Amino acid sequence: MQAVRVAQPATPPGGPAGPLEEGLELLRRVDSYVDLSRGWLQLRLLVELGRRGGEAAVSELAAALGVERKAVLDSLRKMRQKGLVTRGKRGPALTERGADLYRSLLRAIGAGHEAQPPRRQPQAATREPGTPRDAYRLLALLTRHHYLYEALLALAAAPRGMLPLEALASLTGLSPRQMDEYLQVYARSEPRILARTVKETRLGPLRRQRIYYRLTREGEKLLHRLPSYTRARRSRAARLLAAITRTLHPTLALKRLMLLVSAGSAAAMAAAALEPGLAPLLLGAWLLAVTATAVLVEATY
Repeated sequence: MQAVRVAQPATPPGGPAGPLEEGLELLRRVDSYVDLSRGWLQLRLLVELGRRGGEAAVSELAAALGVERKAVLDSLRKMRQKGLVTRGKRGPALTERGADLYRSLLRAIGAGHEAQPPRRQPQAATREPGTPRDAYRLLALLTRHHYLYEALLALAAAPRGMLPLEALASLTGLSPRQMDEYLQVYARSEPRILARTVKETRLGPLRRQRIYYRLTREGEKLLHRLPSYTRARRSRAARLLAAITRTLHPTLALKRLMLLVSAGSAAAMAAAALEPGLAPLLLGAWLLAVTATAVLVEATY
């Protein structure tokens, strides 16, 4: 693959989708190359390489990101396998695919959901794309969209359209407090995408407050416009899996399937022990059900 010099991005093209939908669709595109749940270093390397014109030495990247050289080399190896980087004269360099992805990320700067109160921006914030401040804004934008995207998919088919904060936080590896900080942004400003509810439960003298999130009407409209959601709704396998697990979120769906399979296996073994004569029939039927579930998961994901 040939190294590419990153140039100034063109003016973002117009389209029917709003800025938040465009940002979430861009996130989906990034996630197809970089697993955002495990590949944040790869994303940071992509941004750092683009900021440096498309090519840099490994030592420079490690120093700039404050990570060990070994971690940088491991992430670059994975990025080469995905066609994002290649070997340049000085070190790793962006390919055309990597440079195009970086330019798309730059076009997304400023297109995010402006939920924070307007602040007076320092003069340095108006510099051309490619500055360290722009790289930080890129990562901050994608971080916000990443957690919103996770919440949207988890709430898409949730019972009563509502989930506790702890369940949403477990999908991202964040603490409930951190996840609450990210999601409150979308519950406080217009258009309000999420609704935040605090419920109090009592058990004698003990009181416990629990936070729940659900989609608002605007949130449902946004969800229905996402290409990933519309593709899932067109898939019979995805609809059936969502009906079983009550979610469209892959991680949450697989967790719930594992619980169902574990409970079903225990029940089948117990039934076989109680009725030895029916054991082959019971275990065979359960094995068939597990195989059908595996096929369903494969067809969905």
